[in-house]
Amino acid sequence: MRDEWLTSVLVRGAAGNGDTPWRPQGRAAAAAADREVRDGLLQQVVGDVVLAADVTLDAALRARALALFVPTGVVVIADAAAWVHLGRPLPAPHEVQVAGGRLPELPHAPLRLSFSRVRPAPGDVQDLAGLALTTPARTLLDVAAVRPHRAPWLRERMLDAGLLADGDLRDASDRARGRGGVRTARRALDLPRAPRPREEVRPSSDATP
Repeated sequence: MRDEWLTSVLVRGAAGNGDTPWRPQGRAAAAAADREVRDGLLQQVVGDVVLAADVTLDAALRARALALFVPTGVVVIADAAAWVHLGRPLPAPHEVQVAGGRLPELPHAPLRLSFSRVRPAPGDVQDLAGLALTTPARTLLDVAAVRPHRAPWLRERMLDAGLLADGDLRDASDRARGRGGVRTARRALDLPRAPRPREEVRPSSDATP
């Protein structure tokens, strides 16, 4: 399984056609790509992934670029997911957090993968250009859980980009109820506390008919 996984990741993006993200293979190709980035012919997307300089980098292309480093079957979360959704002014990640399992890391990869076994709820996961990642609302919640001071700024950027609709954050926080950091995220985002489930009132067994 390990060999199959490594092969599948290595062959993805091994050569590009200019308008899709790709990874230079070998020292000579990497050196040539670096020169073309300096000359303005290519743009660096994330890690060593490059793209033609005249191509507008949108969320789908960021997702395709990040997918070149991420094993299948996991979900990209937190800061890396925020970068895919928003792009600039967020910097490209140097570490990618993924949820849903653990597999060997790609040798000599320019990005570090960190794993969580806690997979987000299905309603908090979306597919973007073949990459599974958390929705904007769940992404914001995850970031707010570990960096609450950054949450209001990130929420404003997401609202400006049209990534959040009314009720998205509340629904995501309700689905994540009980998980680590959710209370911190709620406070940082000024979200109302989730109502506790109402207990069913059962009639007393000795009640008279």
